[in-house]
Amino acid sequence: MERTALILEDSRIQAQIISKMIEGLGWAPIHFETMRDASEGLTQMAVHALFLDVFVGQHNTLLHLDRFRKLAPSAPIVLMTAGSSKDAIEETLTQARRSGADFVLRKPFNEILLKDILTTAESNLSGGKRKRHVLVIDDSRTVRMIAARAFESGGYRVSQAESMEQAFADIDIAHVDVVLCDVFMPGMGGFAGMRTIKTTWPKVRIISMSGGLEAKVSEQDALNATRRIGADAQIRKPFEAEDLLQVTAALLDAA
Repeated sequence: MERTALILEDSRIQAQIISKMIEGLGWAPIHFETMRDASEGLTQMAVHALFLDVFVGQHNTLLHLDRFRKLAPSAPIVLMTAGSSKDAIEETLTQARRSGADFVLRKPFNEILLKDILTTAESNLSGGKRKRHVLVIDDSRTVRMIAARAFESGGYRVSQAESMEQAFADIDIAHVDVVLCDVFMPGMGGFAGMRTIKTTWPKVRIISMSGGLEAKVSEQDALNATRRIGADAQIRKPFEAEDLLQVTAALLDAA
């Protein structure tokens, strides 16, 4: 069965870019430039996902989400936005999450993020059970690979990031179930990143991991510190796949 994605976007160039990515993932895009046309279109056809720009002409789509929900109750709503100010974009995305959007996307976005969304939508539409989503954040490619293989063997959907900055930029953490995060990383680092996740998305579970910091900080001291900033569980590196899966399952069962 062909899946159809409605795109509400007043920029034809942006709509063409998004449509091309959607087509590349095996879905059929339908583009509307105005809210009125999109609403009328939904009364005439069935769609399986809605990609809505937040600002369309003089309208703020966030104020009209209830209408779209009623017209396409089973379709996930993906809200998109762009802008010249990073703070303004983040505020808009926060409002989108609070308004009940299923996913939010900062434009421009890549096909990897789009594939994650459409894969989830496809699974739900097919009546399949939603896979739990785990995000692995570590600057070590080897650790990310080992953790990803363990989670995938346990039936989880896995996303990866080599830094907190990349995670915040590329992953919609609002729809992540568990974050496995290294403590010591370049840039923002694990402590500040985990604190931000817990403040912004308190329902997201966090497993901190550490092998210590050379001879300066022991792994146990580092992990104890993450508990104080809100990490839900801790694991030492290197870890066994079975231990990682047990810790994760315990957190999700408790949730």
